Amino acid sequence: MKLFRKMRVASLEENNHSAYLKYAFGEVVFVVVGILLAFQIDTWSERRSAKEHTHYLFDQVQSELAMNILNCNLLLGQYRGKDTLVHDILYRRVTRQDYRDHWEYGLVLLTQQEAEVSVEAFLNLVNSQDALSKGQKTILLELKALYGSDKRYLDLVNEIATSNTLSYHRQYKEEQTWYGDLFLNQEMPEDMIDYCLQDPFYFNSVVHFQFINLRNHVRYALNFRRRALDIHERLADEMQLELDSTLLFDARLCPHLVGEYTGSEFDLTVSYSNGQLMGVRKDNGDASAIEELRIYPESPEEFIFGDMFGHIVRGANNEVTALKLSLGRKSADLVKE
Repeated sequence: MKLFRKMRVASLEENNHSAYLKYAFGEVVFVVVGILLAFQIDTWSERRSAKEHTHYLFDQVQSELAMNILNCNLLLGQYRGKDTLVHDILYRRVTRQDYRDHWEYGLVLLTQQEAEVSVEAFLNLVNSQDALSKGQKTILLELKALYGSDKRYLDLVNEIATSNTLSYHRQYKEEQTWYGDLFLNQEMPEDMIDYCLQDPFYFNSVVHFQFINLRNHVRYALNFRRRALDIHERLADEMQLELDSTLLFDARLCPHLVGEYTGSEFDLTVSYSNGQLMGVRKDNGDASAIEELRIYPESPEEFIFGDMFGHIVRGANNEVTALKLSLGRKSADLVKE
């Protein structure tokens, strides 16, 4: 700027008006370029700041997804434990001695967890959605479905399941003398065993539990978890966000599940695809697939397929001989070919 000013002054002293105008114009151009450059730097800084803020918001969403998936895992773990109990009760296989040895049979209707779903990070992202890229907005649409319809159905059945459990506590507390002894001694009193073996309304209550809890609560928890896991894995892949590897058992550690299985109602082919275990279900004798679903391992011996809990059956030499799928009274045995 000082150089341009000195040159303008010199031009005036030499009475060179043409040179004066050129230097004056150059000074204006220099000022304009400086302003534009400063504006560009501010714009670049704002964009970088917005990008960093968006990345922070998605990172918070990723952590929130992990927490919500974990809560679903805890709920499903509870139902896996109750699945066999309900199956035995509904097939009337539980003996008096079973009730004495395993007081868990008496707790089927009296214990209940909820899959609590947090949405704070998601709502913060929604409030900043105008700053998202096109690709990020497609992820947001998935999140809206997850925290919209999927969460709504899960919350509804959470409430129904908990309400039913509380109603059983009120009923037994007011009507059954064995209620206090059950929790004080942590074993089933004989008169409670009589009630469970003989009262037809108790059997009806377990049937109701199967319908509300095992059929519906499990289904909606699984629906929420599937979509949440898909988004969690997509965010890790596309935005280089941390993937919580503790949420699922590593499918790569379950090659023993791979194979062809035959059942009385359907056949199942288990194979790897892109590092995931997939199960293709087919009608008996029909080569066309009914459905292809991801298999979610929970341990080397347990998994979830569709809406059913699965576990491995091993032979005398520890080889996998069959798969057992169950959900309450509903079950399927699949023999490995």
